[in-house]
Amino acid sequence: MTTAAFGDYSVLVIEDEPFTRMVLAKMLGTLGFKAVHQAQDGTSGLDAVRGHTPDIILCDVEMEPMDGLGFLKALRGSGNTRDLSLPVVFMTNRADEGRMAEARALGADTFLVKPATPDNLRQTLAAHLG
Repeated sequence: MTTAAFGDYSVLVIEDEPFTRMVLAKMLGTLGFKAVHQAQDGTSGLDAVRGHTPDIILCDVEMEPMDGLGFLKALRGSGNTRDLSLPVVFMTNRADEGRMAEARALGADTFLVKPATPDNLRQTLAAHLG
């Protein structure tokens, strides 16, 4: 897949670690996304969804004060039809089955084990946008 394939899409990165968020934003920029929006936790992520209407979301699981699971529960329960189908990719250091099952039950689309690389990021996002 060429980088131009993402040129019609915007992405929201929700990550509480500033350095990781910056690295992800740079990688997404090099993949050719038309816009890369950022949020530092689930609460600001919900605000960013309203303000920017991204096409896909990359969301860390472990954050404070609102974690990724809280974000996803609020997003899917918002009553907004678009929020029900908005692809959410969960990023985590701990891909344990219990956490993944809970995230799937809340409506997570897929998982990406940290650290993300340009290649696995491209493949994961292409699977949900292509």
